[in-house]
Amino acid sequence: MKHLTIALAMGALLLLLCSNCSFMDKMYAAQKIDEVATPIKYTTLENYFVRNDVDCSKQQRLIINNKAEFEKYFGMAAHMGGLPTEVNWNKQFVIALVLPETKRATAIYPVNVKTTDNNILVFSYLVKKGDNMSHKMVPFIAVAVDKPASTQDMNIFFLEK
Repeated sequence: MKHLTIALAMGALLLLLCSNCSFMDKMYAAQKIDEVATPIKYTTLENYFVRNDVDCSKQQRLIINNKAEFEKYFGMAAHMGGLPTEVNWNKQFVIALVLPETKRATAIYPVNVKTTDNNILVFSYLVKKGDNMSHKMVPFIAVAVDKPASTQDMNIFFLEK
């Protein structure tokens, strides 16, 4: 247990020091924290789409704490297959990853969400790319996670598996 606490503390320190680090350094730090962090429950949001007025020219990693902010990025896509997943904004927040617009079939799958005692959260995901298509799409994944006391002091990292 003592080694785990030391590893978490070192991981947190590494992440805090990495504010000026390269993308690869941050990926390495997130991988190390992911190895010792504890999985938590999350809900994958279904039946939403990225709004067409959102800049989809580059990847966006979003932490969304309220409905108004969520609606700036996503619209509801209710259809015969079901209704959009509801988010309880009093108890949950949303972690979302929006990839750039593409003509290649692309799906993003959540792997897990893990946390540490040091206010660090790691969202792991898998990207699968398929064939070229005749139309464009904006791949995204969004998950709802129970709110901690505050997300302001929380360090949230995205880790592609």
